[in-house]
Amino acid sequence: MTRGQPRPPSTPDPPEPTRGQDASPLGQVTATALDPAYARVADRAADRPAAWGPASHRSVPRRLLLPLVLLLMGLLTAVTLQAAAQSAPARERLRDRLGAVYETRSEQRDDLAGGVREQRSVTADMLTRRRLADETWAAATEQIGTLAAPAGLAPARGPGVRVTLVDPPTGPASDAGNPRPLAQGPNSRLADHDLADMVNLLWSVGAEAVAVNGVRLTALSAVRAAGDAILVGLSPVEAPYVIEAIGAPGTIVARVASASVTVRLRTRVGAPPDAVTVARLDEVTVPAAPGTDLRYARGSGS
Repeated sequence: MTRGQPRPPSTPDPPEPTRGQDASPLGQVTATALDPAYARVADRAADRPAAWGPASHRSVPRRLLLPLVLLLMGLLTAVTLQAAAQSAPARERLRDRLGAVYETRSEQRDDLAGGVREQRSVTADMLTRRRLADETWAAATEQIGTLAAPAGLAPARGPGVRVTLVDPPTGPASDAGNPRPLAQGPNSRLADHDLADMVNLLWSVGAEAVAVNGVRLTALSAVRAAGDAILVGLSPVEAPYVIEAIGAPGTIVARVASASVTVRLRTRVGAPPDAVTVARLDEVTVPAAPGTDLRYARGSGS
């Protein structure tokens, strides 16, 4: 061994076999089975009993620690189980209550869904009815526009005729307050029925629109007498009576000239030579009827 190098720890020599021990190699291995290091540690522990106290005193805390831990774990488990056991009925009640609420809400949801479906059906039906009503209204509006002129709701224009009826010359008035002085002969003045007969004749020969002295006649108009005045609708008219009608001029002129009404008015007592004149016109404008109020017929239910 050189100077300065540490001296390796001495290794105890293997004990010599004592009397009674086996001196064979197997016996030596058995005798020296414990590692020498363990033997050294055991020897050092045997040298310090006074500093650490007895071995029985050192192992007391370790022996008490495990039971304390097990006791605490047991107490904790017991408390947990007791809390779980106490909360189980509350959980069951809460679960039952939530189940009942869920069932109620489900029924309400189903009822609301059924109501929504019903309202959607009603809405679809109303939309269909509205669409049909709009189509009907559009068709009616178009029809009204087509029939407005023939019905007297709008002015009419087209070829036609003009018929003029003239009273005979008048004589002295029998009453200063009478707006229609007496004629020279009896039954020589035109009456309301004479004017109505000529208007009906024009309708019968194909007239589409008729006006007397600018007053339009409609299906609701009438030619009548009010005292000594002649009214067309609600408007008074005076002689000469100018009747304008829209229609086929050739047909209307020929048929009016040969009609019995025209012959009677021309040949009445005291009639002037121009008592009835019929003129053909290429274009006639007939105004709309004044104050036309539509009325609707309703079934009586019988």
